[in-house]
Amino acid sequence: MDDEAATKRRIALAKLFDQVAMEMVDRVVSEAVRASTFFGLRGSAARRYGERIRALLPAALDVLTEPTAAARDQKLDDLVSSVRKISEEHHVPRIIERGLVSIAFGAARHLVRERAASTDFAADDLDEELNGYRRAFEERLFRS
Repeated sequence: MDDEAATKRRIALAKLFDQVAMEMVDRVVSEAVRASTFFGLRGSAARRYGERIRALLPAALDVLTEPTAAARDQKLDDLVSSVRKISEEHHVPRIIERGLVSIAFGAARHLVRERAASTDFAADDLDEELNGYRRAFEERLFRS
């Protein structure tokens, strides 16, 4: 089991993430709609892609709040697999998928740092947790 402080940081991050998740996905959908002309996806299809990704937010939060590393890794693998499946079903090229993931985590980082004062943790501590989550997510996504 992780140390208690790391678990508490992840739980605090998950609470903030839950507050900002819809705004984050809305930004990603907006970017996907703008980028859609580059990969032949109509705006309505990009919005449907965003809706499907939005439906994965509870699973993303579940990864963060999982106290055991092995279970967290499995949940993250499942989440990444679901994201990849949605991207494939919507014919989103991997290069675009990477860009959208980057936009999502960038938006999340900004929003989490902006709201960090509402937790018992410094913005830098939450940022470190988010960056660890991002690295693990991207590593799995980009190698799949």
